[in-house]
Amino acid sequence: MELNRAGGARTAARVENRPMLTLSVLLVLLAAAAWAGWSGRVVVPANHVGIVTRRFGAAHPDAAFKQVNPANARGVHARTLLPGGFHWLAPVLHSVEYVPRVHVPAGMVGLVCALEGRTRTDGRPLGRRVECDSFQNGEAFLLGGGEQGIQVTTLTGGQSYYVNTRLFSVETVPRVYVPPGTVGLVQAKAGGVRPPDQRFGKHVECNSFQDGEAFLLGGGEQGRQLAILGGGAYYDINPELFDVITVDNVASSRDGLTEAHLKEISIEEGCTGVVVTLDGAKPKPSAIGTPAPRVEGHSSFLRPWVFLANGGQRGVQEETLGEGVNYPLNPWFARVIPIPTRVLILKWHNKKESEADNYDADLGQITVNVQGFDLDVDLTQNLQIPATVAPRLVSEFGGVKASGLGGLIDDPAPMQRFVRDVLGSTVTGYFSEIAVMTSVLEFRGKYHDIRKELTDKVTHALERIGVEVLETTLDRFIPRDPALFAAFQGQFADEMRDGTLAAGVRHAELSDKIDALAVKAEIRRFGLELKTEVEQLGPENVTMIRIVGEFAKFDVPEYISGGGDISAYLQTLPLPAMQDLLARVHEMRRTQQIASEPRQELTEQGEHAVEQDMAGTHTGTPVES
Repeated sequence: MELNRAGGARTAARVENRPMLTLSVLLVLLAAAAWAGWSGRVVVPANHVGIVTRRFGAAHPDAAFKQVNPANARGVHARTLLPGGFHWLAPVLHSVEYVPRVHVPAGMVGLVCALEGRTRTDGRPLGRRVECDSFQNGEAFLLGGGEQGIQVTTLTGGQSYYVNTRLFSVETVPRVYVPPGTVGLVQAKAGGVRPPDQRFGKHVECNSFQDGEAFLLGGGEQGRQLAILGGGAYYDINPELFDVITVDNVASSRDGLTEAHLKEISIEEGCTGVVVTLDGAKPKPSAIGTPAPRVEGHSSFLRPWVFLANGGQRGVQEETLGEGVNYPLNPWFARVIPIPTRVLILKWHNKKESEADNYDADLGQITVNVQGFDLDVDLTQNLQIPATVAPRLVSEFGGVKASGLGGLIDDPAPMQRFVRDVLGSTVTGYFSEIAVMTSVLEFRGKYHDIRKELTDKVTHALERIGVEVLETTLDRFIPRDPALFAAFQGQFADEMRDGTLAAGVRHAELSDKIDALAVKAEIRRFGLELKTEVEQLGPENVTMIRIVGEFAKFDVPEYISGGGDISAYLQTLPLPAMQDLLARVHEMRRTQQIASEPRQELTEQGEHAVEQDMAGTHTGTPVES
């Protein structure tokens, strides 16, 4: 009984304490929940990223994710926490690390290296591109097949990125800058291996090498690239994929490049640019020595891959570059030799050291030996080379010797060889030929013939090439022998004297002709005046007027001695002259019948009578009284 009573008491006490225990547990649970809720609350600071790590639990089943995994397995999670609002994580199960977001300054490029991901199996040096919001979505990167190591995709400068720094490391490197007026050359570090007979890697459109993934997927090959980077621009290029040579770093290049090679090519005024390509199809044997035919579509050799794809041949090209335009050409692909198209003045004379680079540098003083005497002569030849002929000159007479680099090559050698071998040899051969066929005096006397024959010879020689001959100027022959020179001077003085006398004779003859024309004009004028008078007054009146006029010209003394009667006055007149005039009038009346002829006939006879009258006056024919 006592035992039952004691047991009942314990049971009753246990029943009484059970509500109190439940309440305590609830309180504890509520407290734990409140602590967990408060402790698991995560607020990411501004401009930071929260990186989550799970301390306990199973590892990710994929061995590729040992350190960072795309799920909620043990270890570092690829998913990050971003600022703004709050996040909740189990306070004991997870820990959160706050790291600053990644900022890539302006003028820089972010180079990304993945610390976790798949292993590359095809030997590529860079991880392939995966859509992952510029590496801000680590889960998408890992689940999308992202690979370990340096990534082909870069981060653009001037922006900030919320990147999981336990999954990615970011290094900032300068953007590629190509100064204005220059070009940038590109060498690919990764890609396919080009064939041994191919100088350049396959051309792939890849946004000026800024899209490395497009380059690799398009079959881009290692080594030198045909495309260049234009001047005056920045480029987001991955330095782990491409090396870029600019004027700022060309000194470190081992290709022999200089700043001059990287400058845009400009053709000066009065020239044309002859292009020599360093790559292309091998010319046919029959075409050696002639310019390669034109190829369409390469935009003045600015797109060399089109030139090669369309069968362009290496060597001197028929197509030239015009003046006044800048050409950003790849110096690994082409060189340009300027050839003058302006009028050239080439001189044969004693050259100075400063003229060593002139096109006529090999043209010296012309010396002709005639009958043992040396005669010096200076010669000037003007000519012009059409732009269409310039490639042929370079093709026939060559340019710079073996060189694997291009650019603008201001090389006078082709023009100097052309002037020496064509023009110079033609002139020398001509003078050598005529020297053995003439004497000194004949040689000197045939100056004009020699000049004409020489012009014809030069014209014939240059027409074969297509060069235009404008003018040939041949100076006087100067003998080196002083005695011969003195003789020439004496002969020259005689020629000058003869010339002066001949000029005097010509002047006298001209004066005689002028006088004759003046007399003829005077006679014509007198005849016209007389004809007019006869028509207006009649021939008889004109005759009498003329007679009276002649008498009026006689000299009569103002004073006559002897009383001044008329007989004394008449004795003072020149009676022979009066008798002569009256006789002429009488004869004119008798022979021409002045009184009986019609008016018009009288007029004509009157003119004739006057002319006879004038003739008689000059001849002094006597007149009847």
